[in-house]
Amino acid sequence: MEFLSNNFISDFFVIVLKWVFSWVNEYSVAIILVTIAIRLLILPLDLKQKKGSRKMALVQPKLESLKKRFSNNPQQMQKKQKELYAQEGVKPLAGCLPMLITMPLFFAFFGAMRVLAAEQQVWFILNAQNIGEGAFNLPSWLWVNNFWQPDSGLSDILPTGPKFVEFVQQNSSYISPQALYMLSDSGLVSFDPVAGMQAEPAYEALRSSILTANGVSGVKNGWFILPILAGGSLFLQQKISMKQNPSMQQQAKMMLYIFPLFSVYICVTASAAFSVYWLAANIYALGQVLVLNYIYKKHDQHAKEGIVTKGT
Repeated sequence: MEFLSNNFISDFFVIVLKWVFSWVNEYSVAIILVTIAIRLLILPLDLKQKKGSRKMALVQPKLESLKKRFSNNPQQMQKKQKELYAQEGVKPLAGCLPMLITMPLFFAFFGAMRVLAAEQQVWFILNAQNIGEGAFNLPSWLWVNNFWQPDSGLSDILPTGPKFVEFVQQNSSYISPQALYMLSDSGLVSFDPVAGMQAEPAYEALRSSILTANGVSGVKNGWFILPILAGGSLFLQQKISMKQNPSMQQQAKMMLYIFPLFSVYICVTASAAFSVYWLAANIYALGQVLVLNYIYKKHDQHAKEGIVTKGT
C-alpha cells in the first residue's frame, strides 16, 4: 500500500505546501489553504455527484413501484430499471467518481505529511544540537506541543531514543543522506553494521533539555481533540448526505460508522499536521453539503409554489 502515499501526487503536495509556507510562514495555515484549493478544484465533480444523488432520490418512489410490479420477474425488473434510469438521466455509478478522486488525494496528502514530519522532526533535533538553546522552542500549535507528532494523550512530545530510531528507519527514504550523516556526526545516533542504528545517550540528554526548556517534561503531546473533531465532522457530513438521499441509507449505513472511526484512528497515529488537513477537508465538505442542501430546498419550494400558483 506504500504506493498510495508515496507517489508523484504526494511529492507535488510537498512542493506546493513548502511554497505556500514560504509566503505564510505557518504550516497549519499552508495546509488549510492548500486543502481549500484542492476542494475547489474538485468542486465540479462534487456538484455533479450531488446532482446525481438528487436524481436518484427523486426516482426512488418509481423504482420501488417497479420492484413491487416485477417482484416475480427479476430480468424484466432489471430491464425496466435501466429504462427508468435512462428516462430520468440517472447514472448510479457516477456518484462513485468523487470518492475515486478523494481517496487517492487522502493517501497522497497523508504521504506528504509523512515527508514533512520526517524532515521537520530531524532538522529540529539537529538544530537544537548544533545551535543550542536558541533552537529549543518546540513547533507547537494551539494545544498541541509538537505539530509534527500526533494530537494524542498517548504520544510523547518528542520520541524517546528507541522510538526516534524507529521513526528515522521508517522514514529513511524521506530524510536526506546529509541529515542522516549529521545525526551520526553529532553523536545522536550510531550506525553499527551488526546492531544497526541505535540512539546514543546524547540524544536522550538533548531530548530532556528541550522538554525542560519548554516546561513540558512528563507531558503528553495532545488531548485527542483533532482526531475526535475529524471523526465527528465526517460522521455528521455522511449523516446529512444519507438523510438527503434515502437510496444511500441501506448501501452506506455501515460506512457511516466505519469511515469516521478509521478517520479517528489515522489522526491519532499520524501527525497533528495531517489531522489539520483532514479536519479542514471535512469541515469544507460539511459546509458544502449544508449550502447545497439549502439551495436545493429553496429551489424545490419555488418549483412547488410555481405549480400551485399555475394550478390555481
